[in-house]
Amino acid sequence: MPSICCAVCCDNSKSQSNGLTFYNIPKNTERRQKWIAAIKRDHWTPTEHSRLCSEHFILGK
Repeated sequence: MPSICCAVCCDNSKSQSNGLTFYNIPKNTERRQKWIAAIKRDHWTPTEHSRLCSEHFILGK
């Protein structure tokens, strides 16, 4: 399954040759909620396939 960024209005995907890294949404509940809040996806439940691209991190990491 191709990795597509789960951030709102982001269409970055792993299939593009753009040098981005894709991160799994954390399994730790507290950390997961912080990520969900940071990408402004209230009332959203990530799946095991949800990924966030490095474009949404400070310094891309």
